Amino acid sequence: MDAQAFIQLIADHARKSYPNHRIFPSIIIAQAILESGWGNKVPVHPATGTSSYNLFGIKGTGPAGSVTIESKEVENGKTVTRTSQFRAYESYQQSMEDHAQFLRKPAYKNVLAATTPAQAAQALEEAGYATDPAYAEKLTRLIQAYNLTQYDQFVPEDPQSIPPWKLELGNRALQEGLLTSPEWLNKLDEPMPVWAVLAVALRLLDKQREKP
Repeated sequence: MDAQAFIQLIADHARKSYPNHRIFPSIIIAQAILESGWGNKVPVHPATGTSSYNLFGIKGTGPAGSVTIESKEVENGKTVTRTSQFRAYESYQQSMEDHAQFLRKPAYKNVLAATTPAQAAQALEEAGYATDPAYAEKLTRLIQAYNLTQYDQFVPEDPQSIPPWKLELGNRALQEGLLTSPEWLNKLDEPMPVWAVLAVALRLLDKQREKP
């Protein structure tokens, strides 16, 4: 698959997912390129040759099970080969949705709070998404080389209309189950002070946990 065909394969879903997940489409596309080798290195079942549709190198067990293969990792500055299990999916779209859910982990809160793709790339590296010490640089180079920011056009240039501390509050509320959908993150700066209600609810939850 050539470069533009691969980008077009996933760009539309990457753009449509932003309102719910707040991950720059350019970052999603760049990660898919880097992790899957333009779709040419997606893990496949050794016995059957069936694709895992895993675009993002996420390890573990997915909706369609897992695929065990050898992969390159950087340990103590050296590249080594390790045998690992990678999540398997029914489609690329399912892989992209799981990737968005994966980045809701607390470790990646700065990815969601980033105001530029470069900040998001750096946050991914600092959170340990990959072992490659040049991960952020490689993502940024891909974004620049293939003009991937064109897919961010509908994203406000200054998403600071929702302050990072409010996003952090909303993300914690999602993790605690006080919110059931990431769509609520888009309501944190509306006139109705949703953030204030969440702050009180989280404080009450903390106090309840402090009781013996």
